[in-house]
Formats: sequence, structure tokens, C-alpha cells
Amino acid sequence: MNKLISGLLLSGALLIGAVVPTVANADTTANTGGQTTVSAGFIKNTTSVTPVDPSNPDTPSGGGDDNNGAAAGGDLSLIYVTNKLDFGTHQIDVLSDKTYTASQAADTNSDGDVAANTDALWNGKAVVEVSDVRGTNAGWTLGVTGSQLTNGSDILTGATLALPDGSVTNSGDTTNGATAASTTNVIGATATVLSAKDGNGAGVTVDQLDPSGITLTVPANVAKAKAYTGTLTWSLSDTPAS
Repeated sequence: MNKLISGLLLSGALLIGAVVPTVANADTTANTGGQTTVSAGFIKNTTSVTPVDPSNPDTPSGGGDDNNGAAAGGDLSLIYVTNKLDFGTHQIDVLSDKTYTASQAADTNSDGDVAANTDALWNGKAVVEVSDVRGTNAGWTLGVTGSQLTNGSDILTGATLALPDGSVTNSGDTTNGATAASTTNVIGATATVLSAKDGNGAGVTVDQLDPSGITLTVPANVAKAKAYTGTLTWSLSDTPAS
């Protein structure tokens, strides 16, 4: 009986001795840091962008579609431009040059003048809209060239058409860096009216031009008793502003 008891006690002692070294060798250094990888990917927008409300560029709007001289498009597109500017009908001035505006009111002295037709204006403004969904933010330039105003073979010689720098807004909550520029004459010349430098111009950019600042100046004794028409040709390129 004594031998049996001794053997059990010895076995117990050996078991305890085997466990203790394991506890003594455990790593007790604290780890207080870690890292998590965060990722997100984006692809180019492949949908066709339609005109937006000039007063709220975040909102698509078909309100000016009947007067759109451009069309919806993807990538880099001119999606809206007012398709008509009218300067009214006026008596020929034989004494001095005359300047008329695209919001010209009729004279009140019963001389037969007719006010400018402003039906094509959007919210009372001439509107230009550029959409850039290329996903490159590489900038762009919008230019305009005016033809001579003619009636058949008759040319309104020496007439000039000036455009003001408009009020620029864009979609999104922050400005996209696009800027507008005024021009003193686009008849027979090309002028940049809206542009964005490299790194700017993404989203939809809206330029609203006050028609009272869109002017047609006609030299004295040039006009005949006719209606003259011309064309403004808009050209959007992927060349960034300098």
C-alpha cells in the first residue's frame, strides 16, 4: 500500500513540473496597434448626359429642350446652347452707329421698332452647358465663331457682336474651376468663352449670359431695309485652358 501511494504522489509531482515551464515561457508583451486596408474603385460614366436646370445644375431638366442648339451626350459634350438670339427690328440710323441688345425693348416714340424676341432664352438668360464625364479632369475649351449677318448677297458690313462673361455654376457642392470670358466681337473671329484648366472642369458646367450684355453694333448707313441673319458656331475641344 505504501508503494502505491508513493507512486501516485511522484506522478503528481512530475505533472506539475511539466506544466509550470509552459506558463513561465508565455509572451506577455502587449500589442496595441493594427491596420485595415480601405479601397474604392471608379469607372467612367457611360450614360448620355442631358441638359440641367441652369438655376440648379444638380437637377436634370428638359425645360429648355425646344430651344437647344446642341444635344445630350457623353464623355466631353456641349449639351446645351440657346439656339436663337434676336436683336429686334429698328429704323435705319443715318447719323451714328447704333448698339442693340438681345433683350432690346421696343422704342416708345411710335417709330415702328419691334422689341427683341426673347422666347428662346431660358429663365431670361442665354445658356451654355458643358458636360465632362470622362473621368480624367483634363480640362477643356469652348469657343464660338460668328458669321457675317447677311440677307442674300447683302452683308451687314462692319457690324460687331459682343458677348459678356456669364455667370458660371456647376453640378456638385464645390466649384469645378471652369471660368467664363467676355469677347468684344465674334463676327469673323473665334473667341474662347468658357474653359477649364487641367485638373478642372468635371461634371456639368453652366454659363448664363445676361441678354442685356449681348450686343450688336451696326455702323451708320450700312443696313438696308431688310432682315439680316447670321450664325454662331460653338466648338468644344479637349484642349485645357492655359
